[in-house]
Amino acid sequence: MTHIPAHVPTGLVRDFNYFDLQQDRDIHEHFHKLHRGPDIFYTPQHGGHWVATRFDDMAHIFDNDADFSSRHATVPFPPYQITLMENDGQLHDDFRKLLQPYFSPKSIGSLETVATELTTSLIDGFINNGECEFTRDFAMRMPIIIVMNLCEFPKEDTAHLTQISEDITRSHDPQTQAAAFGRITEYLSGKIIPARMANPGKDMISAIIHGKVDGGRSPTQMEIMGLSTLLIVGGLDTVASMLGFITAFLARNPAYRQQLIDEPERIPKAMEELFRRHGVANIGRTVARDLEYKGIQFKEGDFILTPTTAAGLDDHHYPDAMRVDFDRADKKHLAFGRGPHQCIGSFLARTEIRVFLTEWLKRIPHFEIKSGEEPQVLPGKANRVTYLPLTWKLA
Repeated sequence: MTHIPAHVPTGLVRDFNYFDLQQDRDIHEHFHKLHRGPDIFYTPQHGGHWVATRFDDMAHIFDNDADFSSRHATVPFPPYQITLMENDGQLHDDFRKLLQPYFSPKSIGSLETVATELTTSLIDGFINNGECEFTRDFAMRMPIIIVMNLCEFPKEDTAHLTQISEDITRSHDPQTQAAAFGRITEYLSGKIIPARMANPGKDMISAIIHGKVDGGRSPTQMEIMGLSTLLIVGGLDTVASMLGFITAFLARNPAYRQQLIDEPERIPKAMEELFRRHGVANIGRTVARDLEYKGIQFKEGDFILTPTTAAGLDDHHYPDAMRVDFDRADKKHLAFGRGPHQCIGSFLARTEIRVFLTEWLKRIPHFEIKSGEEPQVLPGKANRVTYLPLTWKLA
């Protein structure tokens, strides 16, 4: 908790901690409740920051990086700048260009085969058991293996990097976060970066190290560290989080699931509605200059949390927003951000989840939450289902 700045009206102050569900069991209903108050409010939590709750306001913030900088994109702030995610302007564009070839449709097309083989292999490992704990057995394994492949990290380091990602994304304890960043710094600077400097490969880490930015200079050690960290954390956590919420929804709603079983060609469009309804990312922007927006005075340096989880549930933008409708006319969402900083890996994420839905529903079409059990969820920089016990009977 902290003091309330003089420019913040007392009527816009709410005690909201986005890491705390306050006994709510449905994480999306929890964020939907934000719409009962002001469209934008101020919370004294985490050093004090604004919270935007509506789709249109978040879209405006994402589109306007001149007023709302990405210099700090998360609360608490990390100990070093997360390259690309927290760069603006030309430097952001330069780093994006270094990675773009790895996320082109052609590159992702070749990865789709890898994702399909990986998905079927993981399912083979538990299908005959008639049950699995989905988060542990699939959601946390499929995307991290894809990232490990793109970065050419040793397979034996998977568990280590997964735990680091978990601590960075979900912990709001500064000491835990600092320790996680320390571990990833040690890993990259000791084991990975020197080897790729000496012997570059065709992987993304080598492309970052040997690329040119900012008028022709090489990236600094901290920029290399920051972008490598983003690849590990972003590549794992966003997809794992989306997989958990989508799978939990389909397990509880057999009628929706049957639509995709009967008409698998509907999966790509249905995915967009599922992304909208089950948003996961809670990111932010820093006010770049003193300004007024919607009658509110913002000061340079103010932080604004933009929980895209709430944006997708905004009844002002989506009629009956809590209801899933595969035929909804407007499925455009902010799940992958918007504007200059729209997630560079969104096409890869869509490919991974489409492959999962296609292959899972072929092999395990009818599944449900294990009797007597309840999924467990945890909010954070990316909300996630931490425990999802599933059962099924094979035909």
